[in-house]
Amino acid sequence: MKKVMLVLVAFVIGYYINARFVEMAYSLGFAELKKEAVLINDEKMKVKCHSYALGWFDEIKIENKFQTCINEYEAEGYKLIDSPNT
Repeated sequence: MKKVMLVLVAFVIGYYINARFVEMAYSLGFAELKKEAVLINDEKMKVKCHSYALGWFDEIKIENKFQTCINEYEAEGYKLIDSPNT
């Protein structure tokens, strides 16, 4: 029974420390950016454009790469069917 209580207390303390660390990291500018777009062409072939970053990053640069991926596929005849912006 002592071991179970010790594990439970350790888990609660670990969870609390993790929550405080995440809160502090986000307040210092640490962030997560996640985007995904699905495109389809006339032959029903689907492609995806992904954008993911974790940490300190240049959001504009990542957004430009994401949009470039979408633009390249649209130039090849794909149509945007699912995106976080729609």
